[in-house]
Amino acid sequence: TAVLVFRRPSEGSKPSVKKVWFYEIANDGYDPDKVVGGGRTETPEKNEIPDLMARWEKYRKSGFKAPPGPKAGALLEPGSEMPKCWWASVKSLAANDYNLAAGRYKPQVIEAAPEEDPVDLIREVLGIEKKITKGLETLLAEVESN
Repeated sequence: TAVLVFRRPSEGSKPSVKKVWFYEIANDGYDPDKVVGGGRTETPEKNEIPDLMARWEKYRKSGFKAPPGPKAGALLEPGSEMPKCWWASVKSLAANDYNLAAGRYKPQVIEAAPEEDPVDLIREVLGIEKKITKGLETLLAEVESN
């Protein structure tokens, strides 16, 4: 489900929207996996709607100039928490034919580089490859002898 909110420009002014804000709700306060008596079990402690409303209020108070969250497509440091909200410039939406699919603009957390020494990794892969080759040679010999 997506919710779109539009503001009417004040009389005589031009629309001034330069940024579009996205917020991803994973939990609306009801457990999607537990249906009891025809309804879903309430999980108010997981409800993300109050956070959405608080961030929206902060954004509104900024005059819609400072949207919460990182810029669309940002690459976040390894170990960062995936953001609940982000924003995209109208220019970037125009470049994507005004596609409003939030996932298209969602920032991503960079994967941490492995801490192992590359030489050790290469040796480990070569060892695995040698075992595979030996197994295939054994299998080939068995198939050819039949």
